[in-house]
Amino acid sequence: MAQGERAARVAEQIQRETARILLEKVDDPVLRAATVTAVRVSADLRHARLRFTTAVELRDEAEKRARRFEPLLQRELARRIRLRYVPEVALRFDEGFEHALRIEKIFEELEAGRPKAGEAETPAEESDDD
Repeated sequence: MAQGERAARVAEQIQRETARILLEKVDDPVLRAATVTAVRVSADLRHARLRFTTAVELRDEAEKRARRFEPLLQRELARRIRLRYVPEVALRFDEGFEHALRIEKIFEELEAGRPKAGEAETPAEESDDD
């Protein structure tokens, strides 16, 4: 289990350093506004998958720019983190937030179609056939 704990510590360090690198080294406003939401490091510490989020409408552009940013991030992490091998990084957009927004919208739509608590449903109009 010690290996898992070490991978978690390395992931935490990568997340902190990546946030600093985004603030200090990146001039791109789209990437600078990104937030690293999660980092997963392989058990052998050779690979790190970073999840990030930014404004949903900028997703496609942010993904393209993130791929171009990976080599710079790799070099900067090599300078800042003391490991025998710096993990190979891969940046991917975190779809969790976008997914949560879609679910919230569905709940709002369902709630809008349902009568409020304490209100009686309006009965169907009855025809007056006397």
